Amino acid sequence: MLLTTDGPGMMHVTGLVGYHRKHGCQLYCGMAGRHESYGKHYFPALLKPTDYDVEGCMHDDINVQNLPKPLCEQYNSNLRFLLAAPNETQYCARCLATGISKPSIFSGLDNQYTLGLPYAAGSDIMHLGALNLSDLMISLWCRTINCTPPDD
Repeated sequence: MLLTTDGPGMMHVTGLVGYHRKHGCQLYCGMAGRHESYGKHYFPALLKPTDYDVEGCMHDDINVQNLPKPLCEQYNSNLRFLLAAPNETQYCARCLATGISKPSIFSGLDNQYTLGLPYAAGSDIMHLGALNLSDLMISLWCRTINCTPPDD
Protein backbone atom coordinates (compact mmCIF):
# COMPACT_ATOMS: atom_id res chain seq x y z
CA MET A 1 0.00 0.00 0.00
CA LEU A 2 1.28 3.46 -0.86
CA LEU A 3 -0.28 6.48 0.86
CA THR A 4 -0.75 9.58 -1.28
CA THR A 5 -2.15 13.01 -0.49
CA ASP A 6 -0.97 16.59 -0.50
CA GLY A 7 1.56 17.79 2.09
CA PRO A 8 -0.86 19.19 4.69
CA GLY A 9 -3.10 16.13 4.34
CA MET A 10 -0.16 13.72 4.63
CA MET A 11 0.67 14.86 8.16
CA HIS A 12 -2.84 13.80 9.26
CA VAL A 13 -2.47 10.39 7.60
CA THR A 14 1.07 9.63 8.81
CA GLY A 15 0.95 11.32 12.22
CA LEU A 16 4.10 13.31 11.42
CA VAL A 17 4.42 16.95 12.46
CA GLY A 18 3.77 19.73 9.95
CA TYR A 19 6.34 20.84 7.41
CA HIS A 20 7.15 24.04 9.36
CA ARG A 21 8.35 22.07 12.38
CA LYS A 22 11.90 21.10 13.35
CA HIS A 23 11.66 17.63 11.72
CA GLY A 24 9.13 18.57 9.05
CA CYS A 25 10.21 16.25 6.23
CA GLN A 26 7.12 14.24 5.30
CA LEU A 27 9.40 11.45 4.07
CA TYR A 28 10.85 11.22 7.62
CA CYS A 29 14.46 11.60 6.53
CA GLY A 30 15.54 12.82 9.96
CA MET A 31 16.99 16.14 8.77
CA ALA A 32 16.49 18.83 11.39
CA GLY A 33 15.49 22.30 10.28
CA ARG A 34 16.70 25.69 11.49
CA HIS A 35 14.68 28.72 12.55
CA GLU A 36 15.30 32.42 12.88
CA SER A 37 16.32 33.61 16.33
CA TYR A 38 12.98 35.39 16.80
CA GLY A 39 10.76 32.93 14.91
CA LYS A 40 9.15 29.54 15.40
CA HIS A 41 8.95 28.50 11.73
CA TYR A 42 11.66 25.95 10.84
CA PHE A 43 13.28 25.85 7.41
CA PRO A 44 15.08 22.83 5.87
CA ALA A 45 18.41 24.67 5.51
CA LEU A 46 21.30 22.32 4.68
CA LEU A 47 23.97 24.89 5.52
CA LYS A 48 24.25 26.85 8.76
CA PRO A 49 23.90 30.58 7.99
CA THR A 50 26.80 32.94 8.70
CA ASP A 51 26.82 34.38 12.24
CA TYR A 52 23.98 32.03 13.21
CA ASP A 53 23.57 31.10 16.88
CA VAL A 54 20.12 29.69 17.65
CA GLU A 55 19.78 27.16 20.46
CA GLY A 56 18.63 23.76 19.20
CA CYS A 57 19.52 24.56 15.58
CA MET A 58 23.32 24.51 15.66
CA HIS A 59 23.75 21.10 14.00
CA ASP A 60 26.45 20.60 11.38
CA ASP A 61 26.00 21.34 7.69
CA ILE A 62 24.39 18.55 5.66
CA ASN A 63 25.97 17.47 2.39
CA VAL A 64 23.31 17.42 -0.34
CA GLN A 65 24.97 14.31 -1.80
CA ASN A 66 24.63 12.49 1.52
CA LEU A 67 21.11 13.30 2.71
CA PRO A 68 19.74 11.30 5.65
CA LYS A 69 17.69 8.22 4.73
CA PRO A 70 14.32 7.37 6.27
CA LEU A 71 14.27 4.19 8.34
CA CYS A 72 11.24 2.17 9.50
CA GLU A 73 13.16 1.05 12.58
CA GLN A 74 13.91 4.67 13.56
CA TYR A 75 10.28 5.69 12.99
CA ASN A 76 8.97 2.82 15.14
CA SER A 77 11.52 3.49 17.89
CA ASN A 78 10.64 7.20 17.93
CA LEU A 79 6.90 6.41 17.97
CA ARG A 80 7.36 4.16 21.03
CA PHE A 81 9.45 6.93 22.69
CA LEU A 82 6.69 9.48 21.99
CA LEU A 83 3.89 7.26 23.30
CA ALA A 84 5.84 6.53 26.51
CA ALA A 85 5.83 10.23 27.48
CA PRO A 86 4.73 10.50 31.13
CA ASN A 87 2.98 13.88 30.76
CA GLU A 88 1.88 16.48 28.21
CA THR A 89 5.03 18.61 28.60
CA GLN A 90 7.23 15.61 27.80
CA TYR A 91 4.90 14.62 24.96
CA CYS A 92 5.36 18.05 23.33
CA ALA A 93 9.14 17.91 23.83
CA ARG A 94 9.23 14.45 22.27
CA CYS A 95 7.13 15.63 19.30
CA LEU A 96 9.78 18.28 18.66
CA ALA A 97 12.62 15.77 19.06
CA THR A 98 11.12 12.98 16.92
CA GLY A 99 9.00 14.75 14.28
CA ILE A 100 6.00 12.56 15.17
CA SER A 101 2.83 14.05 16.64
CA LYS A 102 0.65 10.94 16.93
CA PRO A 103 0.43 7.33 15.76
CA SER A 104 -0.82 6.89 12.22
CA ILE A 105 -3.93 4.82 11.62
CA PHE A 106 -1.66 2.81 9.31
CA SER A 107 0.74 1.97 12.16
CA GLY A 108 -1.58 -0.89 13.05
CA LEU A 109 -1.13 -2.63 9.71
CA ASP A 110 1.31 -5.50 9.42
CA ASN A 111 4.49 -4.38 7.61
CA GLN A 112 4.46 -7.74 5.83
CA TYR A 113 1.58 -6.45 3.69
CA THR A 114 2.63 -2.79 3.33
CA LEU A 115 5.79 -0.80 2.80
CA GLY A 116 5.56 0.34 6.42
CA LEU A 117 5.88 3.88 7.66
CA PRO A 118 7.59 6.09 6.63
CA TYR A 119 8.20 4.24 3.32
CA ALA A 120 4.48 3.98 2.53
CA ALA A 121 4.11 7.79 2.45
CA GLY A 122 4.81 9.58 -0.82
CA SER A 123 5.96 13.15 -1.22
CA ASP A 124 3.85 16.07 -2.39
CA ILE A 125 5.47 16.67 -5.78
CA MET A 126 2.33 18.18 -7.34
CA HIS A 127 2.45 21.28 -5.14
CA LEU A 128 6.22 21.56 -5.44
CA GLY A 129 6.31 21.81 -9.24
CA ALA A 130 2.91 23.31 -10.00
CA LEU A 131 2.47 25.83 -7.20
CA ASN A 132 5.39 26.32 -4.84
CA LEU A 133 8.43 26.61 -7.13
CA SER A 134 6.67 28.62 -9.84
CA ASP A 135 5.31 31.09 -7.27
CA LEU A 136 8.70 31.33 -5.55
CA MET A 137 10.68 31.88 -8.76
CA ILE A 138 8.27 34.45 -10.26
CA SER A 139 8.15 36.49 -7.04
CA LEU A 140 11.95 36.28 -6.81
CA TRP A 141 12.46 37.44 -10.42
CA CYS A 142 9.92 40.26 -10.03
CA ARG A 143 11.41 41.34 -6.68
CA THR A 144 8.07 40.87 -4.92
CA ILE A 145 9.08 37.91 -2.74
CA ASN A 146 7.93 38.05 0.87
CA CYS A 147 10.70 38.21 3.44
CA THR A 148 11.06 38.70 7.15
CA PRO A 149 12.41 42.05 8.39
CA PRO A 150 15.19 43.14 8.62
CA ASP A 151 15.79 41.41 5.24
CA ASP A 152 14.76 43.48 2.24
